[in-house]
Amino acid sequence: MLYHDLFLVIVLYKKNLSNSETLRTLGEFLNSPINILVFDNSPDRQYFSDYFIFNKFRVKYFHDGSNPGLSAAYNFAIKEAVFENKRWVLLLDQDTVFTKDYFSEILTLDSLKLHADTVAIIPKVFSLYDNIISPAKMYLGGLCRPIIIDSGLSNDPITAINSGTIISVAFIKKIGGFSELFPLDMLDHWYFREIYKLKKKVLVLNSIIFQNLSVAGNYQKEVSVVRYRNMLIAEKLFVKQDGVIAYTIFILRLIRRAFKQIRFKNKKYFFESIKSLFSLN
Repeated sequence: MLYHDLFLVIVLYKKNLSNSETLRTLGEFLNSPINILVFDNSPDRQYFSDYFIFNKFRVKYFHDGSNPGLSAAYNFAIKEAVFENKRWVLLLDQDTVFTKDYFSEILTLDSLKLHADTVAIIPKVFSLYDNIISPAKMYLGGLCRPIIIDSGLSNDPITAINSGTIISVAFIKKIGGFSELFPLDMLDHWYFREIYKLKKKVLVLNSIIFQNLSVAGNYQKEVSVVRYRNMLIAEKLFVKQDGVIAYTIFILRLIRRAFKQIRFKNKKYFFESIKSLFSLN
């Protein structure tokens, strides 16, 4: 069964395990202890021991106060998964609400019966306000729109958020690991783009999980100006890799975004967009 080939990794930032919705909800459905890598990007180390038991999880704890982002954490997890002879990695962040249906569906998956080209398995993800977040369609120029699709193998290219995604270790190794050009933002879209470049497949589960995704809401309230600046850097790099037409579309989108931001109380978002428009990087 796929469950026995699964390696779990959760990335923390300024939140401990006791306050993680992810571990609270996932732990409700575990019948026996399971190993998990906890990669902590918080400024200060939160746990003294490198190995300990937390509820139903056997934790291996790693702290990096430099906050290298998700790509470094996931690449570390891939190495650990290889060491433990696991074929799949379940990516987790700290604010996901898992459901019994998701866990039950994972338990029934048989990796031997999956389509040979399947390299990612994703749930349907809704916000805490019941709006669909993932999967999504990525259009030329970086425009991403959530879509409602049937479960099963997706015939059309889609993208999805990291948390709740199960990714093939062999596939990630084949593409050289998670790209550190995208340490946080756009990393998910990058590896889903790689999936379809190599003509691999994504399996969409029938089950739903819920996610507190800051960039899906009012980012003036929930995303700092520094984070927005980093988002812009990642967006530009991502669309540049798709060519001149994609980059031109992105610039037009950014102009439109800037016009909306000029009405914000905090004008710093507007100025960050303008600086990005005239930046060569």
